[in-house]
Amino acid sequence: MSNNVEFLMPFRVVLDSDGLIKLTKAGILEVVVRAWTCLIPQAVWAETVEREIKAAYSDALAIHEAIHRSMVQPRIRHPRATALLAQKHGLGQGEQEALHLFFRARADAIVSDDVAFLTVLSRAGVRYMPPPLVLVQLARERHLEPQAALEGLERMRRFIRPEVYRAARSDLEGLRAPRPSRTPGGESP
Repeated sequence: MSNNVEFLMPFRVVLDSDGLIKLTKAGILEVVVRAWTCLIPQAVWAETVEREIKAAYSDALAIHEAIHRSMVQPRIRHPRATALLAQKHGLGQGEQEALHLFFRARADAIVSDDVAFLTVLSRAGVRYMPPPLVLVQLARERHLEPQAALEGLERMRRFIRPEVYRAARSDLEGLRAPRPSRTPGGESP
């Protein structure tokens, strides 16, 4: 998968609305919250929880239950984000706040699958993880069994691009494959 980066713990991620919703649909948001330090911009919280609970969306309730209020960060500004966003029109308030928070908190990555936002992040050299890559990384770190990650990927499938689905599936199947055993002399058969 693109932007595939190995990370060392502790891992700090900023989640935008798209990332939160897709991880919820995959049924693994609680695993992410337990495994990593998660930061949520105020605008993302308002968009995915406050407004959506009023509209009775089940995803909003699941996000509300999984996210600790202390993860929600107030609106902040960072000069590097301001410079990057100066010429970028069309990004929502949540994406803009996610970028500011990423720099201010010195986070490791932004979790998003919003194509326009990922384009901005990629061009700026900002680390990001689409939700399917989150599944792969959690399986690599053994926070999630590969089979459970594959099941989450299937629940997410209709919400993600086919090429991203195929790449994540391939990575997860590789993690699920049995590793060659070693002989008593320490060599692979």
